[in-house]
Amino acid sequence: MNYSLVKATELPEVYALYQAAIEDMHARGLYQWTWGQYPREDILTEDVVLQRLYQVEFEGALVAVFAVCVGQDPEYDDVAWQFGINPVCLHRVALMPGLTGRGIAKDIVNFAKAEGLRLGCDCFRVDTYGQNERALKLFAATTVREAGTFRIERYPDRFHCFEAPLTKDCPLLPFRMHPAYRYGEQTPWGGDALRRLYGKDIPDERTGEALEISCIPGLESTDDRGETLTALIARSGAALVGEGNAEPFPLLLKLLAAKSSLSVQVHPNDEYAMAHENKLGKTEAWVILDAEKGAQLCYGLRESVTLAALEKALTGGEDVEPMIAKVEIAAGDVLYMPSGMVHAIGGGITLYEIQQSSDVTYRLWDYNRTNEKGEKRPLHIRQSLDVIDPELKGLRTRIPAAEELGEHKVLNVPAFRLDCICVKGVHVLSRYEKSFRMATALDAMGIAWQGGKLALKAGESLLIPARAPELTFIGTGRALISSVR
Repeated sequence: MNYSLVKATELPEVYALYQAAIEDMHARGLYQWTWGQYPREDILTEDVVLQRLYQVEFEGALVAVFAVCVGQDPEYDDVAWQFGINPVCLHRVALMPGLTGRGIAKDIVNFAKAEGLRLGCDCFRVDTYGQNERALKLFAATTVREAGTFRIERYPDRFHCFEAPLTKDCPLLPFRMHPAYRYGEQTPWGGDALRRLYGKDIPDERTGEALEISCIPGLESTDDRGETLTALIARSGAALVGEGNAEPFPLLLKLLAAKSSLSVQVHPNDEYAMAHENKLGKTEAWVILDAEKGAQLCYGLRESVTLAALEKALTGGEDVEPMIAKVEIAAGDVLYMPSGMVHAIGGGITLYEIQQSSDVTYRLWDYNRTNEKGEKRPLHIRQSLDVIDPELKGLRTRIPAAEELGEHKVLNVPAFRLDCICVKGVHVLSRYEKSFRMATALDAMGIAWQGGKLALKAGESLLIPARAPELTFIGTGRALISSVR
């Protein structure tokens, strides 16, 4: 097969090929194109002028025509692409009827990718109509992923978009993550605050946790296409998460809403958790997002309490609440809990939680509460006593006020780093290629990069790949950014 740019003098033959292809489509009940509406002579003439319309000849006969375009049409702007900032797009592929099944269309895709590389592009994008089963199958087989859909008003079905990276260092774009939820019997202390404050589509009125960015089995967050974080990491590896962060994925990001008090808990360190649970330990930090007046947290043991005294109380079934230190909190407070520190979230609190990616929690006291069946929740007294460090007092600080513009370090501890960005207008995010980052908008704002943008509602979270392009936050408000160190 011979590929060449179409010349103006060859356009009449090209028009005839498109018309024959359209007649064949209509005969098969596919009304993706209508000659004179799309494609049209003026569009194809412009393709020739811009030297982007190609023809394929076989044994001296014209068998196919297609356009290879650098940059993308406006219809692509709201698609959740994940690869590249300088796309080459394949459009207007027409084959002479009767030539399907000979590999011509697949060869055209490969030619378009190679032409994109020659032209300095880093990614390949293409779309087709939702009723075009042949093209859907072709593009699914010759690209990496289906990125999303868009609609054109005159068509009853949607157009499906596909993409693939072209270069080894192709940038990965940030993408919104959708949470998994813990609710009902799993979180009897939960409520409706995540819906009331952030419009979350919570599953019931006792929803305690939105796992915004999570690899916890059975509770994985997903992107706009419904792919799990595990699947995304498997495809992109270190380009997404940074070297050494794939197995196991190190962090877990939650929004947590407590209508009533959680049990008093403690978390093991990595060494203990790996030895006894075959999992990571858990160090975490909270940023208070909303708190009722007088709301409190349990935060460490009181000064005079020894481990021996605590053990006597726990094993004797005594109320240990008087042994726990309590602090009043307000929106904006930040509290760090290293593993081994006793803690509990009180009622009337909604918070952001960044932690190691682990679901290991030891419950040492639950206020003797019972469920509707009169059953108490199980305690983990032996494990708790093994890991409690009565001397730990944590670390307390605050996120910056919204008017303190720029990027601010909030916490930098062994397991993770937490920053806060305050924006009024635009702010270019500093580069950090060692690790993925997780951005959670505390106020509605946008994030933009070369050739793309994304709007975030308050309470929505974004995964920023390690190999992300330069990103700019747009709007007024604050966002929390967490990463491994």
